Amino acid sequence: MNRILLPSFLLAAIVTAAGFAAPATTNDATGETAWTAHGFTTAQRAQLRDAWSWGIENKFVPGGAMLVIHRGDVIFREAFGVADLETKRPFTVEAPCRIASVTKPHTATLFALLVEQGKLSWDDPIDQHLPQFRGVKVHGKGPARRGPKIRELLSHTAGLAGQAARSEEQWRFKTNGTLAEAVDDMARAGLAAEPGTVYAYTGLGYMVAGRIAEVVTGREFSALMQERLLGPIGATTAVFYPAASAGLKARMPTMYERIAGKLVKADVAAREEAGVMFPNPGGGLVSTLDDVARLLMLHRNRGAVEGGRVVAAESLRALYRPQPATGRDGYGFGFNVLRTDASGYGDRVRHTGASGTLVMIDFKQDLLVVVLTQVPTKQRLPFGNRLGQAIDAVFSNP
Repeated sequence: MNRILLPSFLLAAIVTAAGFAAPATTNDATGETAWTAHGFTTAQRAQLRDAWSWGIENKFVPGGAMLVIHRGDVIFREAFGVADLETKRPFTVEAPCRIASVTKPHTATLFALLVEQGKLSWDDPIDQHLPQFRGVKVHGKGPARRGPKIRELLSHTAGLAGQAARSEEQWRFKTNGTLAEAVDDMARAGLAAEPGTVYAYTGLGYMVAGRIAEVVTGREFSALMQERLLGPIGATTAVFYPAASAGLKARMPTMYERIAGKLVKADVAAREEAGVMFPNPGGGLVSTLDDVARLLMLHRNRGAVEGGRVVAAESLRALYRPQPATGRDGYGFGFNVLRTDASGYGDRVRHTGASGTLVMIDFKQDLLVVVLTQVPTKQRLPFGNRLGQAIDAVFSNP
């Protein structure tokens, strides 16, 4: 695939003569001009900034960054607080962050490409590509009535163990080898439930899906992601963490945990993803505010990027339909579906990441939001709720 030109609005926002973005400041003059041009008030902009100030002052996060795109224009692109409490290094808009499960929308988008190219279909039984899953057993019940399908891997309904069960020995898998070896372990461990019957959020399905992508293309997953998706959309700084360069690691914000009302440096080595030495399709990407936005812009533009088309609009649309057995969670492929249109497809979708990240696409309002912090989402929940309320208040009546 030929390299496609980057969206001009992002080029203007991030490229300088040196090739990098200038350090972010709280007062983004370009964004403020665009903000008012789109009909929003300075008081509304202050609502977003106030939410960030509250989160930092109350020690839910040391800092973070946020990007809002409305009708294709960047109207808010700011960083707040610090990336490291000890050195007081500022958190900047170009900081490469662990995006955790915001990796899932990337992987699901890659699968839309592979389906479009005829490499596989959403309804393929996974044992069609991974023979080790033939006759897979449900733990404590014997062979499954049928094998999982690819669509179930990407909607957390394949019957694989959910996040809550991951600490149990039964579901442990090899993390210091290849993705193929890890998936072999998952096949031997079997399923926790019959495929297609229950929703259990897990990264395991995305790992199995990633291995299928390797099998049908003959390419290692990180290379495949770079060649088919990240490169064409211009997300040149997005990488899988095990492959991150020393220079990139030095620029990454420090990961913190909030314990007893205080922020303490996280024991990164103890985090679940730290021991995974292969590119994790469900949670391993490191990316920047702008590069995450490039993925959202691909969806906003129905598969087009300036200079060409990466994927058909109808191929992407499949990601926004809530899948059977996901119930109130309303999960499609790589996105939680928050609201559907008359046809049953999501017109407002989002995903969060355990590292404190969030993406949202509101097709009806033509609104994209990216939030990056590096404190576990559940530990910073009051701040996340407050920021979410501010977003809803500002953009409820565009």
